[in-house]
Amino acid sequence: MAQERTKRYVGSTTFGELTRKERREIQRAERSLLAEARKREADERVSAARAEKAAWRSKDYLPATGEPGPAGLWTPRPYKAIPHRASTGILGAAYPYLADPGFGAQGMMLGQNRLGGSAFVYDPFVLYKQGIISDPNIIAAGKVGSGKSTLMKALTWRGAVFGYRTYVPADVKGEWTLPIQRMGGQAFELGPGMLARINPLEIPIKRPAGMSDEVWRELSWKRRFLLLETITERLMDEGRTLRAQERTALQYALTQVLRNEDMKPTLGHVVKELWHPREDEGGRVPDGFSSMEELRADSREVGHALARLTQGAMAGVLDRPSHGVEFDQSAPGISIDVSRLEGNDLLDVVMACTSSWMESALRDGTDSQRFMVYDEGWRVFSRPSLLRRMQENWKVSRAWGISNVLVFHGFGDLNTAGDGGDASRTMARNLVNDSATVISFRQTGEAVDAAQDTLDLTDTTRGLLPKLRKGQSVWRIGERMSLVQVSRTAREAAMFDTDERMTGAAA
Repeated sequence: MAQERTKRYVGSTTFGELTRKERREIQRAERSLLAEARKREADERVSAARAEKAAWRSKDYLPATGEPGPAGLWTPRPYKAIPHRASTGILGAAYPYLADPGFGAQGMMLGQNRLGGSAFVYDPFVLYKQGIISDPNIIAAGKVGSGKSTLMKALTWRGAVFGYRTYVPADVKGEWTLPIQRMGGQAFELGPGMLARINPLEIPIKRPAGMSDEVWRELSWKRRFLLLETITERLMDEGRTLRAQERTALQYALTQVLRNEDMKPTLGHVVKELWHPREDEGGRVPDGFSSMEELRADSREVGHALARLTQGAMAGVLDRPSHGVEFDQSAPGISIDVSRLEGNDLLDVVMACTSSWMESALRDGTDSQRFMVYDEGWRVFSRPSLLRRMQENWKVSRAWGISNVLVFHGFGDLNTAGDGGDASRTMARNLVNDSATVISFRQTGEAVDAAQDTLDLTDTTRGLLPKLRKGQSVWRIGERMSLVQVSRTAREAAMFDTDERMTGAAA
């Protein structure tokens, strides 16, 4: 009826032309239409609620008071359950996914397992023997101040009790000197004005027993040349790789220097040979070159690049016979402090040289097991040549009984490794993939996404990374994940603390 009343006045031009009675009739009609619409909406809601209630009642649910009769287990007295005891193995099968069982009690106690509540014990060599992990290498990443250094020092300090030796080839911050000395090891300080000198081409140990002179010479030559190739490519303009002729010229220069068996070869000797190459023993032009002039042309730029370590500010640091350093194979630990070179644009080259010197001593043929700690790993990622060398060390870790430990800031560093190309990123990711133990401390921003992509983390684990407190870390050990809170004693805190300048602890 309201609709019919409004239709009578559709032809009117304006509302003001209608009489007062007509306007009231229109207003009553509008109110009637609105009331009818609201009533329809209310009826629809009531019908939907009734349909939902009917559907719920049609299902087979237990009554609110439970099953009727004896099946309801009602008793006039309070019911008391009988306790049941069983081993954790049986309870773990009955109630899975409740707690992390840990990795046993063999190894170094590092802290608390936050997923199981028990002590967290870890030993890469024991886990390798048990077949839980496929290699002893360790990767640790996290923001500055998240607790990486404390964990590495706790692992090696407590590992000394089990006979594991620790070697730090390049202590960039000088923070390993005190822990190494306290465990009875050796700590050398390298840099301008210091008495210690390291010759990276020196082999700091004698030929291992049982190895022939020929094999020993071949291994020594290969180690020296790989080091020369690595650092020369880093020192070349724009970090370019060596051309084939330049690589042959470098090989020839090293061979000529080693002709004098009584002389200990140094970088200075190699530079001199590159600038002034000599004919071979028979007075012939070396193979691969048509004349000595061609050899000199291909040797000159290589010699100038390598001379950056023998002249200027770096003179006397790496280009002279070793002095003030002696590799003691029986020492529980050895570190080389290069903190005086912090800020030098060639610090990564110095790290490669000191690492090569120390790594050559570790291949002594003994069955001792050791930790090789590479701190400030982002410097390793900065150059493809350094990445290739590190990748080689990862491959031989099992053969030499070495647990390589690489520490850097975030997994985002992998995406900018080397020259930023696909090959460099692949090499950096391979280091992580070739490490059975990967430890992630607190990460933020894009580093969280990079960590999830690299480690194939679940969304739950990914969400933990930005919330981790200092000393907390997520461990991927083989195929298992653990959440660990690192603990330290008061004595260890005094030795391991790297925040003394910020907190005033040094005073």
